[in-house]
Amino acid sequence: FNSRLGILGMTGRRVATAAAVTAAATTLAACTNIEAFFSPSFEKSSVNTRLRHRSQSGEIKTSAGSLPLAAGLCVAAAVAAPRQVLRKALATGKEEKQVTMSTALPWMPVPAHLRNDPTSPHMVGDLGFDPLGFGADEYINEVLENFGVEFNAMRWYREAELMHGRVCMLAVFKVIVDSSFPGVMPKEEAISSSTWELVQMMALLEAFRGYRLFVNQDAIAGDLGLGAGPMTGGWKMTWDMTLEELAEKQYKELQNGRLAMLAFAGMATQYLVTGHAVGFADDKQPFSFIQGVDEVVNTNDMILTFAGMAMAIDGVRRLSFPDRSIAGRALNLAKLNIGVQEPEVVLPAGVTAGQAPQELKLTEEQIKQFEEDGVIMIKGGMKAWVEYLQKVTEDQIEKPHLWSLVGRMSGMYDYIQRNMWMTNNGFRDFLYYSPLGHVVSQLGRTEEVRCSTDMLLVNPNRGFGWHQDNQNGPIEFKDAIRWWVAMDACGQDGFGAPEYLLGSHRNESVSSDAVFVNLEDGDLDTFPRKTRYTPEPGDLIIWDSRTIHRIVAPPGQKWDQGTQRRAIGGTMAKAGAVYINKGGASGISDLAGHTQQNGELLGGPYFPRIYPNRVKEEEEYRAQNRIVGRSPQKIVNLGVTLASNASKYVSFTKVVGKKD
Repeated sequence: FNSRLGILGMTGRRVATAAAVTAAATTLAACTNIEAFFSPSFEKSSVNTRLRHRSQSGEIKTSAGSLPLAAGLCVAAAVAAPRQVLRKALATGKEEKQVTMSTALPWMPVPAHLRNDPTSPHMVGDLGFDPLGFGADEYINEVLENFGVEFNAMRWYREAELMHGRVCMLAVFKVIVDSSFPGVMPKEEAISSSTWELVQMMALLEAFRGYRLFVNQDAIAGDLGLGAGPMTGGWKMTWDMTLEELAEKQYKELQNGRLAMLAFAGMATQYLVTGHAVGFADDKQPFSFIQGVDEVVNTNDMILTFAGMAMAIDGVRRLSFPDRSIAGRALNLAKLNIGVQEPEVVLPAGVTAGQAPQELKLTEEQIKQFEEDGVIMIKGGMKAWVEYLQKVTEDQIEKPHLWSLVGRMSGMYDYIQRNMWMTNNGFRDFLYYSPLGHVVSQLGRTEEVRCSTDMLLVNPNRGFGWHQDNQNGPIEFKDAIRWWVAMDACGQDGFGAPEYLLGSHRNESVSSDAVFVNLEDGDLDTFPRKTRYTPEPGDLIIWDSRTIHRIVAPPGQKWDQGTQRRAIGGTMAKAGAVYINKGGASGISDLAGHTQQNGELLGGPYFPRIYPNRVKEEEEYRAQNRIVGRSPQKIVNLGVTLASNASKYVSFTKVVGKKD
């Protein structure tokens, strides 16, 4: 491979052209299974032996000009590398009885996490090259272990390199043909109108590939299971290969892909610098289609694309569930809804549509207990509504809403959806007519209660470590009161029900931006009392949004067939609450299409008043289905914000799924 870098000594337009021709030739050779082509030659009888001998002796011949270039790049990488990574690599080399030098960097020892055997089925293409120590970082592996997922980051990196190499081999071939023989290849304009449809199809295929990597931990990176390699039963292609033979062919493919990536980068650079295409004809600009992509992308295309990606990932993952499990039934794409749903469920006895909200009188002792502990469970507070809520929830699971896909594909819940009152008239009527608003008004000592956000939560699979709620909608902590209604008995076996750190709402150490916490930090150790509730159907839990609590996951992080824990919860806003655009991760609970601005009094149809009475205009607005539950612009803004501030949310990945 180093010998190929000699092409970089050329100048001008011939650089990328020569690289492109080489890449095209090697790609053709790889596709036709020709043994003698531009990648390193292989003698079937002594491939591994010869490579190991070259590695240990350091006698690797390189063309003039390639070694200085490689040395310069590696010196720069060594300077930029974290010192502790380099020290670790050097220390590992010294501890070995016989130092093994890297094939790629013959003056450096092989990193401890690599084998320096490019044709080993364990890791194809391993030339002992990782001067920055990226492959030694176990963080991703540890995070996914919290979810109960076995993960090999190195195998995933190799898969990514192979995929990029394959794409670049096709791209190099396309650019050469398009530049040299204009009109032979289809024009980009013919397919540009379906760009986002293509992305959706790619999402489905990528979801399958990723799912296969997770499920089959023994699969070789890059092997899509189409029959080219060894199989235990099932369909196979006409030829038969051992694991070693397949790995050797993959190494050849990998080397060609690496060359193609360099070649395509050279082509793109030359085009940007000179404005001339690569090839033998000057009247064709193969990269010109980039300029028109933004003309065929609109908001609806983006929404459909993201929805398609979510559906693909969610669907592939849930195919492994039993057909009649809650997660399996929620996969019913034939009944997927995108609008307002009207479950055919009769209101509880004595409740009529349009009536004033019910009331449930609390004692002063209960109110003081809530103020002291920061949480209270009102036994049977919503018992009259249990059967109604159960039926509405079952209808929702059987007819899943589009908005549930993003939350469900995480696997943390079998079904989860925010702002149910906006899309399901059954949950809307519960907020309108139940005594929930009256209970919150008494505990919060407020004359008015508005809905900030709500959420349907069915079967928490992963559990959540100790945390405070910051998904309260666009309001401050002091204006928020959390609520949760149990539809099933839970907590009797030590999991599924929330556990609270009593009095912790008065802590002074947890910042408003924090989500997950350590009970040994700050002043949290001054609140030793804990209560793990065992709710029965209809029990109502109300807590201060700053009260620290957790949910313990079921054994194996999966609910057994026939068991379930359904609940509906959310956040209510007190009188005088002010709209605050929090941004960041908190923006997840504020994606609706309202026009409220920072500092304005919270109100309007997107944050309806439910106690002491409803506002006629707000109620009519919702009845006319004019609510825009997900604003495309806010979704895009949220994605950009989360991507640019990813480091702030690391605590979430480290705690989700923890059992204690």
